[in-house]
Formats: sequence, structure tokens, C-alpha cells
Amino acid sequence: MSIKEFTFSEKECANTLLDFIALKLDSSKKRAKRLLDKRLVFVNKKRIWIASHILKRGDKVEVIAEGIKASVFHKDAILYEDNYYLIVAKSPNILTNGPRSLEDMLKKRFGDNRIQAVHRLDKDTSGAVIFARSKEAFEHLKNLFKKNLVKKIYRVLVKGQLETQLFTINTSIHGQNAVTHVKVIKSSKYASYLEVNIETGRTHQIRVHLASIGHPVVGEAEYDRKPVEISRLRSVPRQMLHAYKVSFNHPYTLKLVSVTAKVPDDFSQCLRCCSL
Repeated sequence: MSIKEFTFSEKECANTLLDFIALKLDSSKKRAKRLLDKRLVFVNKKRIWIASHILKRGDKVEVIAEGIKASVFHKDAILYEDNYYLIVAKSPNILTNGPRSLEDMLKKRFGDNRIQAVHRLDKDTSGAVIFARSKEAFEHLKNLFKKNLVKKIYRVLVKGQLETQLFTINTSIHGQNAVTHVKVIKSSKYASYLEVNIETGRTHQIRVHLASIGHPVVGEAEYDRKPVEISRLRSVPRQMLHAYKVSFNHPYTLKLVSVTAKVPDDFSQCLRCCSL
């Protein structure tokens, strides 16, 4: 999680952020644009991703190392397996489904094109994902999701110190009801480590709700528009959000299935950096 720092002066022959990054990194504009698209660039401690952003004298530009590479799939990632379902630990920086996704890897590994993700995690979110091994199994579990009978618990690292140990956020999102329950596991002056469970499944619900109370997810690139004052938090290349546990009553056996996915190494490293 290293950062390269540069200061813009009027002597520079490039004054757009894109041109300045390409110049200072001695790289192509294509690579510079990729860094901006991944939101790995800060100007005066504020995340900026507009290529045409005009720099002013004295502006401090920071570029985060290109982040983490998607892990190659290995058998240890399979947390649960039976004839109907797979529960797999998704690494960060990989899609849940689509080309070159975790779903695609599972289809190839098991030689079965019927395998289908029952729900999705954002590309930068790690943790437990459930896959169905048939269309029928998919529909059964999808029905449990619709009835809110699948319990998901997340581990989250947010900016700032939270004083209240247990609380609920119920602010609507795009006019829809949304309920998020939060428990503080540990906090420091830099950040707080939380356990979160959601009653509803709105798009980016956890990220939106935590940002709304002034404690955005560390590494948040979409809902945190304020300057990130602490350098150790600016160096985080992805959102520190992890699907820690998933539980449901098996549609076929009727037994409780409860699976935990340990936080990945980059998450643990970030916790240590924040004295947690």
C-alpha cells in the first residue's frame, strides 16, 4: 500500500491531472487513465478521478500503487460444498459473475455450466458468495433471499472513531426502505472496525448508510467526497468491506448452513495500520 507523491509547479509542461501523472510516472496516458478510473489518485488529500482536472501551483498529487491483483482461484476458497450449493470466498478485485469472474472459474473447475451466483458482491468487496449448482437450486435460494431468510454478516473498517457501540441506520435509499444494524468491534483514533448486518439489500446499502453518518468505509471511492487527512487511509487501494458470514436453512435438507469467510490479508494489514 505505497504512495508516490508529487507537487505541481507552474514550470510543469502538463497541467491536466492525466498529463501530469503520465509525465511524473514516465508512463503512457493509457496507464495514467487506468489509475484515475480505479480512483487511485488524490489531489490535496481528496480523491480525484477526472482526467481533465486542472492542477494549480502547489497542488499535492498522490498516486496509490495499482492495488491488489485478483488471486488465482484455489480449492481452499471453497468454504462449503454439497450437491446443490457452493459457498466460496471471493477475493477482492474479481467480479462475482461474467467473463473472467469467480463464477466463470467455478464453471471451468467443476466442468459444469449450470453453476450460477445466487447473489453478488462488488468487485472490490471480498467474502462469502453462494453459488447454485442447478436452476432449481438457484430458484429455491433466490426465494429465501426475497423473503429475507438468508442472514449475511459483514466486517467493515470505517473512517473515524465511533462512540456508540450498537445502533441501527434506517435512512431510506432512493425512496426505498433500508435497515442496517451496526456493532462496533474495536475502534482507534483513526478508524473503527465494525460488524454489520442488513435487513434489506439495497444497492451499496452498507457503503451509503455508513457514509451518511460521517463514517465512510475506508478506501471508499464513490460515497466519500471529503479529503482523507490520514495518509495511512489514503494508501488503501480498495474498500475495506468483507462478507464475513452467511447463514440459511438449506432448501433441500432443511438443516442450518452457516459459513464464515476469514478476512483476507490486505484487510488484516489495514487493521494493523489503523492500530486495530
